[in-house]
Amino acid sequence: MTERGWGRRAPVAVGAGAALYLFTTASQVVPALPWLRADIMVSLACGLTLTALFVDGLLPLRGLGNRLLYVFAAALPAALLFSYLGWAPAANLAKVFLAVALGLWLVLQIPDVRIIVLIALIVPVVDAFSVFSSLGPTHTLLATQPQAINYFAVLFTWFGYSYREAYSAIGTSDLIFFSLYLGATLAFRLRPRLTLALMTVSFALTVALALWNLSALPALPLLSVGFLLGNADILWRRWRTPRP
Repeated sequence: MTERGWGRRAPVAVGAGAALYLFTTASQVVPALPWLRADIMVSLACGLTLTALFVDGLLPLRGLGNRLLYVFAAALPAALLFSYLGWAPAANLAKVFLAVALGLWLVLQIPDVRIIVLIALIVPVVDAFSVFSSLGPTHTLLATQPQAINYFAVLFTWFGYSYREAYSAIGTSDLIFFSLYLGATLAFRLRPRLTLALMTVSFALTVALALWNLSALPALPLLSVGFLLGNADILWRRWRTPRP
């Protein structure tokens, strides 16, 4: 990505990252809404929007090529350390950097848009197995070590509560695929803006359904639907007549 790309997106990345940090740090000073589920959803919408904008602002990192792995290698221990210390605001930022770096690097390894389509069709099944099956790693983690979620997820605090009291969570692995799909829209000339919006909404819908069912739900099925839905006609044409 050129400097011009950073020139357009750097203010978005800095502004959204700073806002996400402040949102996670100071959520308790915002009055809670009287209905808890409404409070959760409004808080989540704010946190997801800031996270999506932060990811979008970091897309010029794809210009680093294979050096993205250095970013990942730096962000991973930072995310683990901040999670261990219970410093969720900083851990969130490190996890977003980690997810963006790995997601964009994975895009660079994919030569054909049809592979992205196959990924979007397969990973929802794998994610659903992980969450719902008693043999799945996510199911096992939630059942035996629920406190470990702090290490594997970005935490979105609720209005009226601190990040140590109450939060919703989106898995860092989900953000990796969020970044992968968004990076693919640039690499294969799809629809980045529409895809960004649909995938952000998909996260909110997953959490809303989880609240309704009072149980954890996999995020990748609706995330993949958002990606495929936003680019369906282009992907169909590319599948039938791939470009050389």
